[in-house]
Amino acid sequence: MKGYALYISMALCLTLALFLTGCDAYVEKEKYEALQKEMADLKQRLGESQESLRKAQEQVAQCQAHKYEIFHNGFRTWRLDTVTGATCILLTTTEDWKKPETNLASCEP
Repeated sequence: MKGYALYISMALCLTLALFLTGCDAYVEKEKYEALQKEMADLKQRLGESQESLRKAQEQVAQCQAHKYEIFHNGFRTWRLDTVTGATCILLTTTEDWKKPETNLASCEP
C-alpha cells in the first residue's frame, strides 16, 4: 500500500508539472492569424523591395558600362560609345545642323 501511495503522489506531481509548464506556449488563434497575415505582407514587401533593388542595380551597371570618348573630326565633335561602338555628333556648325544627314547622326533622340 505504501508503494501505491508513492506511485500516486509521483504521478500527481508529474501531471501537475506538465499542466503548469505547457500553458505559456499557447497563442490565441486570432493573434496567430494576424501575425501570419503580417508576415505574409512583410514577405511580399520584401520581394517587391528586392525586385526594385535588382532593377536599380541593373540601371547602375548599364550607366557604368557605357564609357564615352569625345573626338574631333574636322568641324564636327563626335561621341563614341566604347562599349557598343555607336557614334553620334555632339557639336558642329549651324550650317551643318541644317543638313538632314547631320540631324540623323545627332546624339539627341
